[in-house]
Amino acid sequence: MDDQDADPRQPRDGLGLAAVITGILLLSPVAIVLGHLSLRRSADDPRATRTLGLAGTILGYLGLIASIAGVALYLTVIQPSQSSGLADARAQADVTAVGNAVAAHFETDLAPPEVGVEDGSYSVGDATVDAQLDGERQATLIADSRIDWCVELSYDGGDDEVVSYVGSTGFQTGACGSDA
Repeated sequence: MDDQDADPRQPRDGLGLAAVITGILLLSPVAIVLGHLSLRRSADDPRATRTLGLAGTILGYLGLIASIAGVALYLTVIQPSQSSGLADARAQADVTAVGNAVAAHFETDLAPPEVGVEDGSYSVGDATVDAQLDGERQATLIADSRIDWCVELSYDGGDDEVVSYVGSTGFQTGACGSDA
């Protein structure tokens, strides 16, 4: 059957069908273009219907709106919470490493070590501990004895913003002396 044998009353709208398919596949820009081309063609061709072109155009615009909303949601809600979770994990690693260095210091020396923050590291007495955490941070050692001590790490960018390492129990969320 060739084009001359086709029923002239039969609607033909390949562009509209392609617009609907690409809209379903979330290829929004393609669906929008094909939908508009189909609508323009339906105005010129009495055999073409507007239905598929209109449906493809609508699907294209809805997909585009959903994509923009998804990107906005990611940039404003999801990504910042991932960043704060990463900061919290790095702070936990840092305070644990500093706490371990303090414990190692107390194995050989009764006097509490000086604890300081430097670019990219922490100093614990004569030892240097690499920092995982970026940004502004402050480490403090509170020591009553070589058994009763706590390292407190304050930092920006996380949900906790203060974590500590107690010599007798290990890591905890919150400041020294808190029961968090």
